[in-house]
Amino acid sequence: LSRSAVTAAVLFALGGWFSTRDAVGGLPVYGLIGSLAVIGGGAALTPMLLSLFRRTGRGGLAHWFRIEGLLAHANLSAAVPRLSVSVAALVVSLAMLTAVAIMVGSFRDTVSYWVGQTLQADLFVSTADRAPVGPAATISEEAEQLIVAHPAVAAVDQFRTVDLPYGQDNDLIILGAGDFPVLLAHGGLLFKSPSDGRAAVARAAGAEMVLVSETFSLKYGAGVGDRITLDTPLGPRAFQVAAVYYDYSSDRGLVVMDRATFERHYGAQRPVGLTVYLEETADPEVVREELTAVLGTSRRLFIRTNATLRTEVLRIFDATFAITYALEAIAIFVAIMGVVTTLLALVLERRRELAVLRLVGAGRRQIRRMVVIEAVVLGALSQGLGLVIGVVLSLILIYVINVQSFGWTIQFQLPFGFFLRSTLLIALATALAGLYPARVATRVTAEGAR
Repeated sequence: LSRSAVTAAVLFALGGWFSTRDAVGGLPVYGLIGSLAVIGGGAALTPMLLSLFRRTGRGGLAHWFRIEGLLAHANLSAAVPRLSVSVAALVVSLAMLTAVAIMVGSFRDTVSYWVGQTLQADLFVSTADRAPVGPAATISEEAEQLIVAHPAVAAVDQFRTVDLPYGQDNDLIILGAGDFPVLLAHGGLLFKSPSDGRAAVARAAGAEMVLVSETFSLKYGAGVGDRITLDTPLGPRAFQVAAVYYDYSSDRGLVVMDRATFERHYGAQRPVGLTVYLEETADPEVVREELTAVLGTSRRLFIRTNATLRTEVLRIFDATFAITYALEAIAIFVAIMGVVTTLLALVLERRRELAVLRLVGAGRRQIRRMVVIEAVVLGALSQGLGLVIGVVLSLILIYVINVQSFGWTIQFQLPFGFFLRSTLLIALATALAGLYPARVATRVTAEGAR
């Protein structure tokens, strides 16, 4: 027991220390090592957890499950060394599931809030051609004029993008240009710094100033007031950072300047997207249908309403992480099977004891209930420790690995609904999984005691 405590303490300390180290070549190497140390610490705590249950669990099981609970406690207490490995495997699987669920849930809530704050336009127009650059990926002047001419359209913001090499390694960043006066009038960005982002946008309108995404700021160390150098057709030019804004659309880093500034340095270019603001009385869906009819299909344009685009963003987000949950479910299934296999081995070893119980009057139902209680107790202990380790692990995922990998700020949220659902699910899963060892145990007859 003392060895387990020391091992767990050392691993947790190492996990905390590694989590404070900087990235190596842009990769969260130490963060990953720290997360492995925390997982190892959770596994090392398993023998302590089982020993604590051996000392304190008897009264509770006896109160809730009577004689079957007492027998289940005695059986598990006698098998602590045998159970430690299989329970530790389940703890690790549940901890990883919990950590990923917290990270994904927090990320989704953050993205949902970001989408709600930044997607202020009523309609979004983009090209059907997914080519990153070139005439086929832009919106023609004719199409833009048809959109602007619609009586329900109050304002239109054009957006242009150019891929630029930046930094010592010539990483490709995205340079964007928009109409800052429209941005000021209708909103559209969520600022990290300064606190008065609107004033920063007003200063940057038409000036040699830019807005940079949080990812760009963290990756290249560019904060408010710093100057960055961008390649232009006329050579390198320096621009002052006016503000840093939150962005979750790309991990490459975005730099945005006013359209007037962009055209001075890069020339006039057709936009790759339009954000359309309608009059207050206009119905976005009706206007979308009217614009689609006016533009026709030959121009290959996508027109989405605000609600449709928000739904699509979250749908893509959920689909992206669906495979993560599938893999975690497989890992938990394998771990539960490990616990069941251990229980089955213990049942086979206790055949003579079970026969004695049958001889003194224990019925098949009582034997079955005893084994299922053992399975549920192991699942509950694993879930409890797994939740605690998972919360700690999620902090490393959100504040270390995510930041060093993508440069995104995620607002930490505890998904209490998930905690409740997963606890009930694990209890049900272990109870069902324990039915087979219980069935084997009920086949033992009193004659086996002779």
